[in-house]
Amino acid sequence: MTTAIITAIVIVVVAGVALFVFFRSRSVKPNASVSKSVSSIGSGTPFQTRKGDSMAASAGAHQSSNSSLLDRLRPRYTAIFVLMAGIFGSLTAKLWSMQVLSSEEYRAKSDENQLTTVKTSAPRGRIFDTEGIVIVDNEITPTILANPEVAEDRSVLMRLSALTGLPYAVVRQRILDSSGGAQAQREVSSNPRSRDVAFISEHRDAFPGVVVEQRARRVYPYKGLACQVVGYTGTVTDSQLESKPHNLDYQSGDEVGQSGIELSYDGYLFGTHGERVVVNDVDGTVHEVRSEMPPTQGNDLYLTISAKVQKIAEEELEALIAPNGVIGGGTGTSGAVVAMEVDTGDVLCMASFPPFDPTNFVGGVTQDDWNRYNDKDSSGAPLLNRCIAGQYPAASTFKAFTGMAGLHYGFADSTRTWDCTGTWTGFGESYPQKCWETSGHGPISFRQAVVVSCDTVFYEIAKDFYDKSATLGMDAMANYIKEFGFGSKTGVNLAGEGEGTIPTPEWKAEHWADAPEQAQWQPGDMSNMVIGQGNVLVTPLQVAVGYAGVATGQLPVPNLLKEIKNSDGETVVGPSREIRSIPDIDKASLEVMRDALRGVAEEDASIPTLLSQYDYECACKTGTGEWAGHDGYAWFAMYAPYDNPKYVVTCVITEGGAGASSAAPIAAKVMDGCVKLGAGSLEKEITPTEEITQSVPYAGTGAGRVD
Repeated sequence: MTTAIITAIVIVVVAGVALFVFFRSRSVKPNASVSKSVSSIGSGTPFQTRKGDSMAASAGAHQSSNSSLLDRLRPRYTAIFVLMAGIFGSLTAKLWSMQVLSSEEYRAKSDENQLTTVKTSAPRGRIFDTEGIVIVDNEITPTILANPEVAEDRSVLMRLSALTGLPYAVVRQRILDSSGGAQAQREVSSNPRSRDVAFISEHRDAFPGVVVEQRARRVYPYKGLACQVVGYTGTVTDSQLESKPHNLDYQSGDEVGQSGIELSYDGYLFGTHGERVVVNDVDGTVHEVRSEMPPTQGNDLYLTISAKVQKIAEEELEALIAPNGVIGGGTGTSGAVVAMEVDTGDVLCMASFPPFDPTNFVGGVTQDDWNRYNDKDSSGAPLLNRCIAGQYPAASTFKAFTGMAGLHYGFADSTRTWDCTGTWTGFGESYPQKCWETSGHGPISFRQAVVVSCDTVFYEIAKDFYDKSATLGMDAMANYIKEFGFGSKTGVNLAGEGEGTIPTPEWKAEHWADAPEQAQWQPGDMSNMVIGQGNVLVTPLQVAVGYAGVATGQLPVPNLLKEIKNSDGETVVGPSREIRSIPDIDKASLEVMRDALRGVAEEDASIPTLLSQYDYECACKTGTGEWAGHDGYAWFAMYAPYDNPKYVVTCVITEGGAGASSAAPIAAKVMDGCVKLGAGSLEKEITPTEEITQSVPYAGTGAGRVD
């Protein structure tokens, strides 16, 4: 403000002086012309009487005229000179003010323009299994990044192409890719050669808008092990930048969780950005690093998953479904296995087949890979976690719960018997329904009906519910089944869980709202539901929770988190375990059902032989879900040890045929792994398929280096 006032005063004073001089000169009149007139009048000689006199007079007049003109212009020259002097004086005063009076202010502004604060990305936390085996790690490597405008600089693109060995079009496409945000630097190469890094750093002028930074990228020592559980990361999206979940300081270009544990616990895995203050010129070329605050790595997660048990499940699924490397080359087209502790809900295994390769997502998944992974027909939808999102007809595994409903309401007990002829007409001769054993089972008890999975006995239970609907309500059986967790999410700490479907009259009316003739609740809806068919849909995890309820009388909430540790190794978050009660369950009914499920393990046609190779006793149930035109869904559910239940395992195989022949062998082997893990005797070996390399060393002088 003071500088501006001084400058204004100087300009006003100089301008005033100049104007005063100018107008003053206009008011003074010279007398040369007056003298000339007077002398001419007083002369007695005519104006041109002699030639010599005339020439002399003319020369004198001319000299007098020039003198008079100079006299008249002199004030104006003076005024112009004063004005010009004033202008240059003002400029001099301004320069003096800037360089002397305000030098510190402008120096600070200059420094501010040259200093740039750059956020540096932080490594994500690692992910371990329950025994400390690292499933997801980090690798620090140099990364070549380019500003978006580089895509329009042909010369720089050509240099990058020649240097990295990537086609010109690929380099340009990577820089044009705005999936990481419109302003984000684009990744050109995530693992360049050390000599390429050195060359760019040594020749900054040839690569304007291009930088090399040390960045952490995800590595997977065991490739796709538990890939649907762990999930994958990706460049932060515009919507994530706006919403900032977990109140995280996301920056354009950050790698964040997009699915699985990576997404659910992104608030802990995501690190804290570092800051680097650099001196750069107008072209963005960095000349000096003034200060640097290193980033802080995210917290490490320890899962309840056992890598060894998980490996057993995945190997068994692959051996069944794709023994020759081709899906469908064996039995089935996809499958899922869940293993869980019945008293804590800790998940030891959550295997879904087919898997995907998470390394395809490091640095950004290609459109071709993304399309392939989401094409159910060609790849089997490997991104789908079938344990929590796959929804299937429950088949005969459901009889454990509809049977419990029948026991609870008095429609079944341990002494009652029924007669199975193979064809049941309880809802009228016009609507016959078949038992899977079309020749019939003959007189049969409730326990034996569970052991051999007789449909007729369960049709009778459904009819009893239907006949008593006036007093109990048409949805009494459905409501009891829901107490075991069906029809709602289990609460597992993963996104994307399905709820399944337990049909009721209200559900059917809403589901078929556009087709009123299909919306009416029918007796057949009850007889279908009681054997786990019709509109019944469940997830493998729901079945595991339900069987844990039968084993213990309580429902565990599935849990995948063992603990979270910070960079100092201190536990910052422990496991979150929750057990829910089953309001209408009674001990007597549980004992009847447990004994019946034990009978499957001891008396079924094929299960006892299968289980004889393992050193544990269990309770179990097979199931084969119908699917028109296909081999159906093969199910097996079990818990062990029988006398003191600790683990529950469920397995489903799409188009797997009979549950006893395809799903049961896998579940039994996984259960063996769980029991041995608990006893400390599991010797399953897992070998890393990808070594974690060290960061690439820098081999230059450091000129212009920003990494």
